[in-house]
Amino acid sequence: MKLRVITKQLSNKLPLENKLQKRSNISHNNFENIYKLLHSKKITELHVTDATYSNKIPKGEIIQVKDHINKTGSNILIGRQTLLNINFIDMTETYSFEKNAIITACCGEALNKNLDYPSHFLCHITTLAKALKIPTIKGFLYNTP
Repeated sequence: MKLRVITKQLSNKLPLENKLQKRSNISHNNFENIYKLLHSKKITELHVTDATYSNKIPKGEIIQVKDHINKTGSNILIGRQTLLNINFIDMTETYSFEKNAIITACCGEALNKNLDYPSHFLCHITTLAKALKIPTIKGFLYNTP
């Protein structure tokens, strides 16, 4: 099963009629809800879309992610290793992507607009998805005004 989700931060920046609003909306700070959504289904492919602000691509364009740097100051897995039956997650080659994908820096609530492709909490959702062994994870950024 393929699951498509957007972050709460992106949802808050989009008009209600935007087609991305039809996707499940995930709040980064509700581990239980994210865990239930990702763990309760036989998900074989996850698409996560977060907001960005970039002068490198047109507003309203979506760009694919090939890697992330977590600059949020937190890690969704801390304190939950026993529940997830993990010690350490190797995040190399987490994302499936095409040719022109980018690296994003996950900044948390406030985007650092000095970075090329900042995002909010894409890293938290994909890190948990990797821990849950979802085989295909695709990350996307939607360039907001």
